[in-house]
Amino acid sequence: MDPTPQNGPGEASEEKGETYTPLEAGRVLGVSDERIRQLVEAGEIAGEKRGGRWHVFRVSVHHQLEQRGSPRARKSRERSPHSGEDAAREAQELQARVEDLSYRLGRSEARAELTERTESTLREERERILEDLRRERERSGRLESELTEAREAAARSWWRRIFGG
Repeated sequence: MDPTPQNGPGEASEEKGETYTPLEAGRVLGVSDERIRQLVEAGEIAGEKRGGRWHVFRVSVHHQLEQRGSPRARKSRERSPHSGEDAAREAQELQARVEDLSYRLGRSEARAELTERTESTLREERERILEDLRRERERSGRLESELTEAREAAARSWWRRIFGG
């Protein structure tokens, strides 16, 4: 089997065997699924698009993994000593990221507090409405009783007028 990356629907052979989804291939290589699609389109990893879905050949992914080394080994190589400028730039980027995450956390906390207040208000409103409903049912029951009594009284007086009483 030739592990050379091939791309395109006509170039893929069934000898390649099973395939990965871009997400699975990304997990193996330690990159995003979008990066996997870019690598396939660039011809660095063999794969194809069938039926609107990407199929990345396992052999090609593992070949790429062998060439690049494991994700941990690659990361340790990437963390080799930097020049002063690189370290300063990386520190600035990390500081900006921390500030962005702090801002997002603050917004999330504010949203959580607002949600809690809203839920509390809705619970109170629900209880008020249920209490109003209970009172209206009681009132309805009283009015129904009064109506029944009035009908009975009217029926009794009608009988008295007709038959004397």
